Amino acid sequence: MMFMKNPNPGRLPPAEQRAAAEKALRKAARDYYEAISEPTRLFHEALVAAAGPPEGVPGSDQKSLVTRRRMVEITKDADPQGQGFSLYSVLKIVAELEQEEQKA
Repeated sequence: MMFMKNPNPGRLPPAEQRAAAEKALRKAARDYYEAISEPTRLFHEALVAAAGPPEGVPGSDQKSLVTRRRMVEITKDADPQGQGFSLYSVLKIVAELEQEEQKA
């Protein structure tokens, strides 16, 4: 039976460089998530409010203030890259936040 050797075992980076890179990445990730937490919360609240039924309009329990498709268009218009959120993403965010509200 033949034992195969790894033809390219690769090289390990110097431990101090790897540790410094990990530390920098950890700090950048922490700063990033702290910076986006509040705008994300406000955006999600606005999505839920737009997806909710109009107040004081009889028989509109199943209707939303803003259609889901229009919410997708709005996010695409606001996104500098023009991608925005997909319909699935909008529905998922709204469903998750509505579940959280029902639990509370």
